[in-house]
Amino acid sequence: MRFVEIKTPLNWLTIVLFVLLSSFSYSQTNSLDPELLKPNPAKEKMYLPYLAARHGGFDALETWKKSNTIQYYKELWYFCESFYIKRNHLSLSAGSVELNEEIIDISRFESSRKQNEEFVLVLPSFKDAIVLLPYTKLVYKPEYISKSE
Repeated sequence: MRFVEIKTPLNWLTIVLFVLLSSFSYSQTNSLDPELLKPNPAKEKMYLPYLAARHGGFDALETWKKSNTIQYYKELWYFCESFYIKRNHLSLSAGSVELNEEIIDISRFESSRKQNEEFVLVLPSFKDAIVLLPYTKLVYKPEYISKSE
């Protein structure tokens, strides 16, 4: 009988601790700090034109950014960090040129992105390849970007 009396409070305590810890963890993931998503300034400068085009130009983007800071950084993350460049992927290709990251509007290649694995995209005439992160690794994907785009 004494064992049951001791075990019951421990069960309740365990449940209460679990609920508190899980709610704390959940609140941390929903209150994103924009600084965690912010790319380095060089990348931000490179990909800002694509984000500005989606929001009606640079002036409209600045206005939108002031009232939607976290959303701004989420979308910027998508354009800067949802892929990476694999340098010299085709190192034996004579006459190939290096891929300039600034020319990449990643939303154009969204239809090639895979659910659970990276996708290597080779563009003609370039020795470098674009590697798309899988959907499962994306921190964010804007709603206006469709899989078929």
